Amino acid sequence: MKKLYLFAAAAVLLTATPAAANGGYAGVEYGNTDLDSLGGEIDIWQGEGAYGWNNGNWGAQIGGQLGTGEFNTGGDADFYGLDGHVYFQGATWRLGGVIVHNSLDTGGGGDLDETGYGVEGTLDVAPNFDLIGSYTIGETDFLGGDFDMWHLDAGANYYFTPNMRVGAVAGLGNIDGGGGDADTSTIGVNGEFQPWAAPVSITLAWNQYDIDDSGFDSNSFRIGARWNFGGGTLQERNDATPFTAPVGVSGRLFGTY
Repeated sequence: MKKLYLFAAAAVLLTATPAAANGGYAGVEYGNTDLDSLGGEIDIWQGEGAYGWNNGNWGAQIGGQLGTGEFNTGGDADFYGLDGHVYFQGATWRLGGVIVHNSLDTGGGGDLDETGYGVEGTLDVAPNFDLIGSYTIGETDFLGGDFDMWHLDAGANYYFTPNMRVGAVAGLGNIDGGGGDADTSTIGVNGEFQPWAAPVSITLAWNQYDIDDSGFDSNSFRIGARWNFGGGTLQERNDATPFTAPVGVSGRLFGTY
């Protein structure tokens, strides 16, 4: 209950912030995740969206995902994720806080709920090159057990043109609970391309998440399409919704962030 109160407080802060709308996106994605150590795969369809705005030195962003997955070994799962961001910005940088809540319902005993929060930032090192980073902590309730987690992530985005971006992310972390702990690692690449006059872009991403000495390592591939609103180029839209790094375990494990 405390976790839900924390997220609700962040949502109220976001909607109460006096700000001018900048833009965002709404999209659909298909993903396939290979759960290496478990010997199975899951096909995932999800809807996603984000909306960002700013006013002078202050900015905010909200977003989320809603979808369903089907395991090749039988069974399915429904999931959702919500995220909120508030940040302070200068001419070439942003620094702020993030809170995320994810839920996965398998209809059986494999349900997962988690909340993560922390600090995040971006730095424009060139007009077409951005660095991103975050440090997050949180709690995961999985298979009836409670686990504490932390993740440290860094990444970069490079724009070949204002409507063509490639990016990468890498990170380390730890999950502690159930009488032990395990180190984790994240690595991924992604891209987005808006080739038409219409504000529609194509997204591609690959992500690998490893939990040492466990059966929950994964490789995820995603492809999707987004409708971008607010006007301008893809790079200008990303300036309004700059934060996409994964927070928590489930988004990394199933590639749904």
